[in-house]
Amino acid sequence: MQSSKSKLTVLDQITASDKVRRKIVDAASVLYAKKGFTATSIEEISEAAGVSLPVTYGYIKNKSEIMRMIMEDVLNTFQESLVSQIEGIDDPEEKLAIALILYIRVVDRHREKALLIYQKSSSLDKASKARVMQLEIEVLNIFKEIIQEGIDKGVFREVDVDLIAYDIMMMAHMWVLKRWHFKKRLTLDRYIDLQLVTVLRALKA
Repeated sequence: MQSSKSKLTVLDQITASDKVRRKIVDAASVLYAKKGFTATSIEEISEAAGVSLPVTYGYIKNKSEIMRMIMEDVLNTFQESLVSQIEGIDDPEEKLAIALILYIRVVDRHREKALLIYQKSSSLDKASKARVMQLEIEVLNIFKEIIQEGIDKGVFREVDVDLIAYDIMMMAHMWVLKRWHFKKRLTLDRYIDLQLVTVLRALKA
C-alpha cells in the first residue's frame, strides 16, 4: 500500500474523522493479513494509511483498539445497510431473509477482517474484548427482534429465539472460516440460498 498516493493533509486529518478512521482500519487489516498482528506496529499502520503518527495515536493507543475498530467497521456496515433495506417492510419472513442475506454478504466482503477477529480476539485487552462482545450482541438482537416479531404475528413457530439468532450469525462466520471447503462446490449465492431455506424451514409455523 502506497501511503504517498493517498496522503491526507493536516486539515483532512482534523476534519474528516470518518475518512481517517477508515484509512487506519483498512491499512491495519491489510498489514495484519500480510505480516501478522504481532509483527505489525502502529507506526507501520500510520505510514500505510497516510495518516500522521500523532493523529493515528489520537484514534488508537494500542493494537487492541484497532481490532475493536475493525469489528465496529464490519458490524456498523451491516447495521446501517439493514436499516435502509428493511424500512417499510412489515413481513417478518421477508425482513429475516434480507437480514440473513445482507449479513452473510457483509461478512464475506470483509472476510479478511472477520478472520483477524477470530484469530486475535483472545489477545485483545479487557475493554476492547468487552466492546467486541457488545457489538456482536447488538447484531444478535437485530435477528432476535425479527424472529420474535414473526412469532408474535404467527408467521414463525415458537423457538429458542436467542439460539436461532446465533445460528444465523454463525452461518455467516462458517462461510468465512470454512470457505476453503465450501468454495469447491458452492458459490456464495448458492450457500446463502441453502442456508436461507434451512432457517425458514426451522421457523415456519
